[in-house]
Amino acid sequence: MAGSFRIYKHMWIDRKLSEYELKGLCGALVHDAPFDEPVKSSQFVKPVPERRFRIGVAPQVPIVKLAKKEHVDAFFKDGALQLGSFSYYNQFDHPEIGDNQEGIVTLVAKTPFGVMGGKYGSGYNQHMLCAFLGDIDLVTMKRFGYDSAFVINNPHGFSLAVAKSIGANNFTFGQCLYRRHKAVLGFPGDVVSRNEISHRTADIVKAAKYFIKPDKYSHQKEFRFLWEQPSDIEEADIFDCSPAIKYCVPLAELNG
Repeated sequence: MAGSFRIYKHMWIDRKLSEYELKGLCGALVHDAPFDEPVKSSQFVKPVPERRFRIGVAPQVPIVKLAKKEHVDAFFKDGALQLGSFSYYNQFDHPEIGDNQEGIVTLVAKTPFGVMGGKYGSGYNQHMLCAFLGDIDLVTMKRFGYDSAFVINNPHGFSLAVAKSIGANNFTFGQCLYRRHKAVLGFPGDVVSRNEISHRTADIVKAAKYFIKPDKYSHQKEFRFLWEQPSDIEEADIFDCSPAIKYCVPLAELNG
């Protein structure tokens, strides 16, 4: 079965919208404004087109997994790797690690019949690993409460090794984009139907919907890994991901 798909708002308009109208519609969805009342221009939101997200692309700078030293040591010794989930981070009481809006995003899409949009929650069947993009940042490391790290030097090889270790259906990875509001614009073609609301409705935007975060987290420079499972995941779990070790470099080796 697919993971849970939560609908907070959903609508469609049987015509094309101007860019001005699209920003107004998106603003109404983001701010939970009534559809039958005018939206103030100060509430307008310009959604980020999904093509702006670099999904499945290896970056040109280091991918650094920040962690506590004992967890880094356990990974390189036994392959022990903790993977979180959207629900886990929804409930985590920590200003850096927790995010009660994880998985919830406003989506709008241009389709052959007009525009579809809403505020949805999805991705609850994904295991997640969050890393830092770029040179190691000691300030950010301390804000998380971490004292060590390792570098993932081959994101595709690492993702595939973890997928095989945990029996994931598929995987994806990419750099998170940070915006004031979490809103993404998709172009799904005939993939979704205006006559049926189901988990497929979330496909009005593909994986990009999992890689947008509020700009208050922009200092985290997150590079995110996701592995899809057949059903929802409530907690974080520790797995033996020994085959993924060869795609990583411990901090001690980096420092020479």
